[in-house]
Amino acid sequence: MREAIAEGQPVQASADSPEKAICPACGGAVRKRKRCNMDRQAVYFCQRETRVGEKRPNRHHH
Repeated sequence: MREAIAEGQPVQASADSPEKAICPACGGAVRKRKRCNMDRQAVYFCQRETRVGEKRPNRHHH
């Protein structure tokens, strides 16, 4: 996900965003991650730390 909540405010995942935040969908803890795309540019996103607090169903893999 690209957005999270930190200190009560919505934030976009970026180099300047906090390392830890809250998922707006489920209220679980998320952490900032970085991945490089094919052009070797950094792409930031938030990833859930655990499944605690997750209210959404599991993804179905096909």
